This record gives sequence, C-alpha cells and structure tokens, in this order.
Amino acid sequence: MTGRASAFLDRFRRADGEDALLHALVDDHEGLGAAMAESPAALLEAANAAAATAGPPVDLLADSFATAACDAQGNVVVADARFREWMSGRDPLAAVVRRVGPGRPSVSAIADDRTGRPVAVAAATLAAARTWPLAEDVRAALASGSAAFAVVAFRPDVTAWDHAARAYGLSRQESRLVAAIARLGDLQAAAADTGVAYETARKLVANALRKTGATRQTDLVRRILAAAAGNLRAPEGAARLFAELFGLSLRQAGLAQALAHGATRDSAAAALGISSERAKADLKVVFQACGVANAVDLARIVTEVDALAGLARACSVEMEPGGGSEPLRLIARRRAPGRIAVTDHGALPGMPRARPLLMFHATVGGRHQPRRLVAALQAAGWRPISFDRPGFGLSDMIAGDPHEQGGLDAVDILDALGIERVTLLGRTASTATLAAAKVLGKRVAGGILIGPEPPLALDRRFSGMMGRGKALFYGNPLLAAAFARILSQRTSSAQIERMQRQSIAGSAVDEAALDDPQNLADIIRASRQAALGMHGFLAELQAHGRGSQPPALADGRSWAVLSGAQDPLYDSSAAMDFWRAALPGARLTVLADAGRWLHLTHVEAIVSALAALRQR
Repeated sequence: MTGRASAFLDRFRRADGEDALLHALVDDHEGLGAAMAESPAALLEAANAAAATAGPPVDLLADSFATAACDAQGNVVVADARFREWMSGRDPLAAVVRRVGPGRPSVSAIADDRTGRPVAVAAATLAAARTWPLAEDVRAALASGSAAFAVVAFRPDVTAWDHAARAYGLSRQESRLVAAIARLGDLQAAAADTGVAYETARKLVANALRKTGATRQTDLVRRILAAAAGNLRAPEGAARLFAELFGLSLRQAGLAQALAHGATRDSAAAALGISSERAKADLKVVFQACGVANAVDLARIVTEVDALAGLARACSVEMEPGGGSEPLRLIARRRAPGRIAVTDHGALPGMPRARPLLMFHATVGGRHQPRRLVAALQAAGWRPISFDRPGFGLSDMIAGDPHEQGGLDAVDILDALGIERVTLLGRTASTATLAAAKVLGKRVAGGILIGPEPPLALDRRFSGMMGRGKALFYGNPLLAAAFARILSQRTSSAQIERMQRQSIAGSAVDEAALDDPQNLADIIRASRQAALGMHGFLAELQAHGRGSQPPALADGRSWAVLSGAQDPLYDSSAAMDFWRAALPGARLTVLADAGRWLHLTHVEAIVSALAALRQR
C-alpha cells in the first residue's frame, strides 16, 4: 500500500467527529482513490465502522416537542408549558437521567402521572443536546449550570397534528377522530369524545386508512404521529433500542414494532417464525412492560420512542417553522405498501388554469425546489409539483428498477391529485424523468431536461472529489453502500455546504450562485432531504454504473434540453448527439455562460424554454 492510501486510512479511522470524517473525504479525494484501488478491504472495514455511529439528519416541527431541564437527581428545574402539563406533579426523571453519559443521549420511558399512560423522553447533557428543540429558558438553565440535563418529550400540539393530517389529505372530522383514537386508544371512546355516531366513526376511519395507506388503526396512528414529528426517520436498530428500554427480548420488541406497523398478531407471528400462542404470550409481556392496555397505545409509545431515538442519534438537527415550510402531501402507493412524499406548490391566486409541472430532483437532492424557481414558474402560469423518488427523503423504498418505480409513483401522484396531463422537468435526473415519461405515456405533454447526466459511456469526468465519488458508487457495491450510510449519518448543514462548494470548484458562475444565502439554503434543504433516505440514492447511482440509459422517445418535439458549457461534472457537448437520438426533434441548447446549477442561475431561460414548448 502506498503512503497516500495509508495516510488516508489512518486519518479516516481517527476522524470520529461528524465533520472530521467527511473532511477526510473532501480534503483528500486522491487519498480516497488510492485506498479504493490498493486496499478496498481495509477501506470497507473502516467505512462500516464509521457508518454505525449516528443517524440521519432531522428537520423537526418544534411544536411537536416539549422540553425541560433537570438537576442530577432528576428534579425539574425549569420546563415549558407543555412539559409541565404532561408531567404535572412529582418529578419522575431520576431513572431517566441515570443512564445519560457525557456524550451519550438516553431514551427512556416514564409514567405520565397525570393520566397514568407511558410517555417516552430523551435526555442528554447540553453538549449532546446542543441542537435539540429546547425552550430558551431550558437552554439558559443548562448553560448557567443550574441544571444538568436536557429532557425532551414528543407529543404533537394542534398545529403539528393538523400539518400531519393535511399531508395525508384527511378532512377535519377525520383528523379530529384519529387524534382522539391516539389519545384514548379506542374507536368507541373516540367517537363519543368527538360527538359522532359509532357507525359514522367507522366510516371516517375507513376513509383515513385508505388515504394514508394504513392497514389498521395502529398503523394509522403511527403514520400521523410520525408525520407530525417532521422530516425524520427512525434510526437503525429501533427494535433493539425498544428491547433495551423496556427489558424485552428482541423477538418481543420485533412483535411490538410489527403491531405498530399494522400487522395482526397472527401475521406478526408468521413473519417472526413463531406460533400464534407464543405471540399471544409475548404480547402480554410487552403490554405489561410498556404499561399499555391496547394495541393503539402500543403503537403510540413505539412511535414516540422511534421519534426520540431519531432525534437523539441524529447527526444534525434543525427546526421547521410551525406547520412546516412546504405544502407536503404524503400519498399512499397503490401497487405496494409505502408512501410517496410530494410537495404541491399549487398555482398563484387568480391562475386556476395553471399547467401542472412535475419536477424531478437531482440524485443528491430531495423534493425541495429553489424558491426563486418555484416563484418564477408560478408567475408564468405553472403549478410546480415535486416529489421524493423511491428511497429518497420521506418516500419509502420499493424493490425493482428504481427509475421504473419512480415512474409508477408518478402515476399514483397524478391520480391522487386529479391530474390528467402533465409536463415534466428533470434536474440532472434524465433517466428518472424519461423513464417516467415512458410509463406515463400520453399523459405527458412534454418536458425539459436541465443539465442532464449522460449515460455512463459518455461520462468521462472522473477527476476531483465528485469524480472519485462517481468511481466509488459506480464500481464498488459494498463500498458504495457503506459510504452511502456515512453520507446519510454524518451530514450536517455546514458539511453539505463544504461538499457542494467542492463539487462545483472551478465553475465561477456556480460558485457565485452558492454565495447567495437563499440559494445556499435551498441547496442545503434539498440535500438534507436526500440524506434522510439513501437507499434510492444508492440504487439509482448503481443502476447508472451498470449502464442504464434514459429511454428514447419516439417523438421529442415537445421536449427541450438545457445544459451549461461550464458544467464541472459532465461534458455537455459530448452528449448532444445522444440527446438528439433519444429525443428526436427536441430543442437542444448549451448555454455558454452556465455551469451545473442552471436552476439557480438561469431561471429565466428555463421559464422561456417551457413557454416555447407550450407554443409548439
């Protein structure tokens, strides 16, 4: 092994901080390349070790969390109003803080002495909880030393619950009923609480199950609660954490998780390879250990633990404004279990006939689109709609060809939103966009590809950090999986900025775009969404590495391709012959003063190209 490969591995193994680990990748991409070539086994071992230490970044709805600060004995020193309401009376936090280490948060379950129902909480020192959604007086008490530990409980308020219900398209009556089920654990009691007849309540629940894709009331409550937390996924090992927290076996914890996700006792038993009688006995133990009386209460406590574990292990935490910053829709897949995360920006007031525009994000991004681009499209009479493709962001992964599955998701989106025909816009994601066009067929009115990635045979730029990254993800499946986990579990907003700047180094127009605070914020938000779900990222890159190509369309006259001559990642001119063949009759344009991020720097050119398509 050369000195360069050895030096990289030594630095990589020593880098235990979130940013320090990724600094090694950004600063010494040549060393990474040397290690890939000369010692892939040692690199894989180091990458797997590094990938197991944290969880994905989270963007939380602050209104879903209540916070307090307590002393070393667990006595509450200061708390916000919601925490005081839930935990009124004695301070039951001594057992919670006993397990907290200097840099190790702890998730625990304690009894809410006001109602007797269990409540999950997370606790940590200020150093470990510095990014948590703490109230100002709670943070001040910790900073001054008058309190030793931060404590956070997850319980959405009305604003956060309404945000989650709107995301799934629930009516107000459906939302109120599901909230009552979550609170009371029983449909009959929830019907009485909300003042509706029991038969009416059953119909409302049936509608809510259909809209969310849930199979049972347990799964329904879990999905709404999870959406109320924000952009968050449960970390790996959730079942093991649940087992440790309640003193259960892994089998019993797996049974609890399965029920919370909508399985029946018998189907959960079959999935775990145990008898129905064994599952029945195990469930008695689970209910007693968790202090719950029914399956809905179990689903609630499972979701609370998952949300707080996601917070406690997150590599980076940021707050969403109340109710969320985007018009999120969560649409149930029809062909298989799972959800699709959609942002429907809608049309501007006074433009009821705006044309739907389905937007495809980059491979290293999520559904969030630049605000200036969205505003310009709306002003030009478009209704921008974007979505997380399978395995990205909040959209669930699904087996099969990732690009074809993305196209099938597009069908579900259009049907759910009542859209018959749509124009497509792909940002670099040429294969995903054209695969969707093939699946949608006559429902596509045309489209535009912006800075499209060429097929692998024409992708010749493998220099610099991004070049090394492409080489890694295209040619080393095991290493690619490990590094995808690292990117997901070690990516803070500051590190995203650093990596993005490195990716466009040398392109003056892109570097200037990144200096704009709003552009930077948009890039970071989309990248954080991507880091939530790296399965789609990995699947698409590996499909590209195997030689997958954008499908050719018989008639491309309703399509346009815009590329930047200064693109530091792809050679746009080298691929133009390919696009002429794939989209016969399409309008192909290479902008001399553009680089990688045309969607930031050349918004007017994009809007003009779309206008020309409408005229054609």
